[in-house]
Amino acid sequence: MAYLNNSRKKPLSHLRVAFTAIDLEQAEHRGIAYLSKSLISSLSDLGAEVYLLTGFYGRRLNPLMKFSMSKQSVREVDCADILDQFCDPVESLKRTKKKIDNDLEEDLMTKLVNKLIKFKNQSLMINHILLSFIRFYIRRGNFSGKLISLTNFQNSPYFGQQRVDYLSKIAGFLSIRDIYNFSTLRSKRLLPKAPCIDLKNFKIDLLITSCPLSIDVLRKNKKRNSCIQLIMDFIPLSFSKHPDHPFDFYNRLQDAMQTKNCFISKASRDKICSLLDKQSSNNDKNVIYPIPSLSIEKLKLVSKVKNIRGLNNKFILFNSSVVPRKNLHFLINIFKSSEISNRDFDLCIAGKLHDDQYNEDIKKMCKGNSRIKLLDYVDETEKTWLFLNALAFISPSCVEGFGIPVLDAASLGLRVIASDIPSHREISQLVNDNKSIRLLELSNIDNWIYELNQLSNLDLCMEDEINCRITNFNSCYSILKDRFEQTIVDLVT
Repeated sequence: MAYLNNSRKKPLSHLRVAFTAIDLEQAEHRGIAYLSKSLISSLSDLGAEVYLLTGFYGRRLNPLMKFSMSKQSVREVDCADILDQFCDPVESLKRTKKKIDNDLEEDLMTKLVNKLIKFKNQSLMINHILLSFIRFYIRRGNFSGKLISLTNFQNSPYFGQQRVDYLSKIAGFLSIRDIYNFSTLRSKRLLPKAPCIDLKNFKIDLLITSCPLSIDVLRKNKKRNSCIQLIMDFIPLSFSKHPDHPFDFYNRLQDAMQTKNCFISKASRDKICSLLDKQSSNNDKNVIYPIPSLSIEKLKLVSKVKNIRGLNNKFILFNSSVVPRKNLHFLINIFKSSEISNRDFDLCIAGKLHDDQYNEDIKKMCKGNSRIKLLDYVDETEKTWLFLNALAFISPSCVEGFGIPVLDAASLGLRVIASDIPSHREISQLVNDNKSIRLLELSNIDNWIYELNQLSNLDLCMEDEINCRITNFNSCYSILKDRFEQTIVDLVT
């Protein structure tokens, strides 16, 4: 690979990059977030100076306070506010809302106060939207924001928190208040044009988005591509239970296709081009395959841990947020129908449980069955242990843009039982040894039950197996990372 000819060279050392962080601003970090972290890390390792573009901003100081403080102190406070919001976006949002004392004795008064609160919240939302429109038109749709350097992060109170470990790779934040709200309004076609970010103002060369956005840039050099949009999938158009509105998502795709773009799988690229009536390119340079979300350091760290959460039996692992397209109800039914459910085998479901009807139905399906473990959200250390110690990994997903958990399992050499969908077939071709991957048609339930039953015949010495998995992962990860970084260099140069 060309960029590896001289290991001392950093081919992107001339580049200043702004990278959208909308997926990292969510309470739950899912597939896009892992890909974003990998991109940030690789861009930095390749020499680029990376700034996270964010809608988060300093909230504790008003303009009068800022006027009476030194610039460095204001930046320190603003930076701390942004870091805090990345660490805990939900709790941070709660703290910004005015607390109202509901400790009232009379029920009638309580109802009245609650109605007033509801009305006030609706009024605040309307006011916020109106203010957004006013801000957009005052600025004529152009935004520069505030560049906040993240210096000496290692000595910050936020350093060492697992959720934000990727921040050690960035140079700072490009804070543009409500930038994603403006992008959303444009995707609804409520604004006449996309919000335009002034890259020239901060001498930033390139904007990279981690998902399709209705967004534009003021270019430093008109002859150069100044925006690359990463497009993950087409699911909101193909699966009606997806929370994204199809009209908004379609417009975001259309806007993203106006710039330089790349996809995370060939299957996703071809499907999107078909849906947008565009000709699909056969050039694989616009496909950037993700790398595993696991790390060799954490694998070695947890390899000596014997148990977490009281899991004493052999288990098969499902790892994903509990949403309908992951087809978890299908998995639970085939597990109950298999022979291993009556033996010392558990089904471990590691994924965020949501407050909706689908998740309530899943809980009811599992109620009273001691062999099915609903672990809810697991942190990175727990997740790594589960992958390293599982007897097999299973994913009956109906549709995926890619499927990073499947790649994680395949990279370890862990036995994988997964749905035979295009993105899973691409993962099977990516890994060195795909003999451990079983891809099954969802329509053939008997094959799924048969594969589960076969697991009872596996006689593994887990200590040897764990060492073998770490070795497999180390080898596979190195190859995938080299491919990933070469694709990045090809895209931005």
